Amino acid sequence: MTTSTNELLLALRAPTSGWLAAVICALDEALLDPDFTEQHRAMLRNLLDNGQVPASVSAASHDRLQRFEEAVQTLHEALIGDESALCEAPAPRPHLTLCASAA
Repeated sequence: MTTSTNELLLALRAPTSGWLAAVICALDEALLDPDFTEQHRAMLRNLLDNGQVPASVSAASHDRLQRFEEAVQTLHEALIGDESALCEAPAPRPHLTLCASAA
């Protein structure tokens, strides 16, 4: 079964399509990465076909994702540097008073 673009767009309008959107976004990113091989795609298809993720695979995935997030955070900090300077409160804005004349 193939799903058309229009069917996907319609499905994504549903209020319950949050997980579909999250998986599609992750898949889109993965497909752009040359390290996401055909073997990875086959493993993902197999999980979808089986309709479940083994508990050990789920646990290992959560652990790997946490390490990935830490690596991204480390890279972000190396590129951005000290974020505290970026988060300083802006200078207060002047208070304006509106006046109306009875003229």
